[in-house]
Amino acid sequence: MQDRTYFLLKRLHSLAGVVPLAGFVVFHLYENSHSVAGQAAFNETVASIRSQPYLYFLELGLLTPLLFHAVMGIWLARAAKYNLGNYPTTRNFAYTLQRASGVVLLFFIAFHLYTTRFAGIPSDQMFQHLAGEFGHPLLAGFYVLGILSAAYHLSNGLWGFAVSWGLLSGQKSMDLAWKACMGLGLAVALMGLNALAGFEGKGLDWFQHDKTQASAAAPVQAQPQPQPTAPPQSQPLPTP
Repeated sequence: MQDRTYFLLKRLHSLAGVVPLAGFVVFHLYENSHSVAGQAAFNETVASIRSQPYLYFLELGLLTPLLFHAVMGIWLARAAKYNLGNYPTTRNFAYTLQRASGVVLLFFIAFHLYTTRFAGIPSDQMFQHLAGEFGHPLLAGFYVLGILSAAYHLSNGLWGFAVSWGLLSGQKSMDLAWKACMGLGLAVALMGLNALAGFEGKGLDWFQHDKTQASAAAPVQAQPQPQPTAPPQSQPLPTP
């Protein structure tokens, strides 16, 4: 492959990881945070998303860069030369972890799409379905690993995007941007883990302005209807 083509593909791979994938990850975890509000609120959110116009085109606009980013990421991971053992530096470790988290995400996203988007689960049963999945310790651990991998891959990839596209030039600006990106990754991870805990009724709802939940109305008991009284019978007049 020519150097120019390789350079262009790496740029496009980096761009696809930020637009639209990074934004969608944050939005997806934000929407999933409705789990802390309970079953009805989460299922209502799912129904609202599924009722958006042109949804299939929006999904195609996400799956296309996702597939490109995944395929290109696999090629880069196979072609990469790892020397973490000889040079155990911070950036070398971050580079290796970026590739490893990408492999984890490849399996995690495929599993998540298969068990949600392509499983035919009705909107009003999605909370129950996911809560049942998270009830299994292995699946719950897999989701925790997936969320942490997504948070790190996003934050480190965002920093790499800023460097490769020339948005950061000096060492000081790179160091500050690294800290900011890692802070963003921590926030994304906590948001995702909080959404996960919401399916077990343990999520934190500190950021909700209105925490009142509509109480279920008590069934109205039928009031006994008054029985019609028989009309008074006419009494015979007394005879003189």
